[in-house]
Amino acid sequence: MKFKKLALAAAVAALPATGFSMEAMEDSALSSVTGQDGITIGLNTALSAELRIHDADGFVDPAGVTANDRTDSAALIFQDFAITAIGGGAAQIDLEIDAGTNAGNDPTLNINVDLANGIDVNMGDLDVADSGRTTASTISAGWTVGTSVGTNRVDSVISLGSLTLGAGTSLNIQLGNEAQGDMIAIDTTISNGISISGFAINDADSGGGITQDVSIVDNGGTDLTVATGINVDADSLNIGLAGIGNGGGMDVRLANLNIGDGSGGNVGDIELVGLQLTGSLEISGH
Repeated sequence: MKFKKLALAAAVAALPATGFSMEAMEDSALSSVTGQDGITIGLNTALSAELRIHDADGFVDPAGVTANDRTDSAALIFQDFAITAIGGGAAQIDLEIDAGTNAGNDPTLNINVDLANGIDVNMGDLDVADSGRTTASTISAGWTVGTSVGTNRVDSVISLGSLTLGAGTSLNIQLGNEAQGDMIAIDTTISNGISISGFAINDADSGGGITQDVSIVDNGGTDLTVATGINVDADSLNIGLAGIGNGGGMDVRLANLNIGDGSGGNVGDIELVGLQLTGSLEISGH
C-alpha cells in the first residue's frame, strides 16, 4: 500500500507545472461568456397613475381680490394617465443595462430603452384644485385635494388627449460618467411621428373650450427625427433642442379645430410648415 501511495505522489510531481497553473481571464475573454455583457430586462406591462403637484403658498392676486394672499394653496393634478401598447394590452419596453468603463476607468451605468412596438399614452386631464398642503404642513399630513362641490372645487383646465408613439422610439440614459455627453440622449426616428388626439383647453367658467388634433412630423415627411440631450445642471433641468425634425425642420398640423362646446362646426385645419426649433429649455424651482 505504501508503495502505491509513493508511486502516485511521484506521478503527480512529474506532471508539468503548467497543468495546474491558474491565470486571470482578460476582459476580452470574459466578454464572450454569456451573461457578462450586462443585463437585458423586458418589461411587458401597462402603467397608470395620477400625479399631483402642490403649491403650498399659492400666488399674490394681482387684482387684490383675494383677502389672504399667499395663503391659498392649490394643486395641479394630472389624472387618468396611462400607457398601453398600440391596439390594447401591455406596452413592451426593453431595457439594456450595462455598467462599463471608459479609457479613464470611470464607471458608467448605461440604460437603453427601445420601444419594439408603438405605444399609446393617454395623457389624461390637467386639473387645478384646492390643496390641503400649506407651508406649515408636515411630511405625513395634508396630502389632500379639493372635491367637486362648494368652494373646494376641481376645475378641468386642459384635456391633454392621447399621444401615439410609433415603433422604433429609443432613448439612452447614462448615470455616473456620461460618455455620451448627456444624462439622457434621444437620437431616434419615430415612425409616423407624434400624434395627439383629443387635446382641449377648457374655459371652466364659461363652459366652452378649444379642441383639436395635433400631428408632428419631419418637414414634408411622415416620420419624426429627434436628436436632443437632457441634463440636470446645478440649479435646473436643461433640455437641449439639438434637432427636432429633419434638415427642413418639422411640420405641425392642427386638425379638426373646434371652438365652443363641440356643438358647432370645425373652424378648419392649420399647418405650421418647416418649424425650426433649436437651443435649450431650462426648468428650475423658485
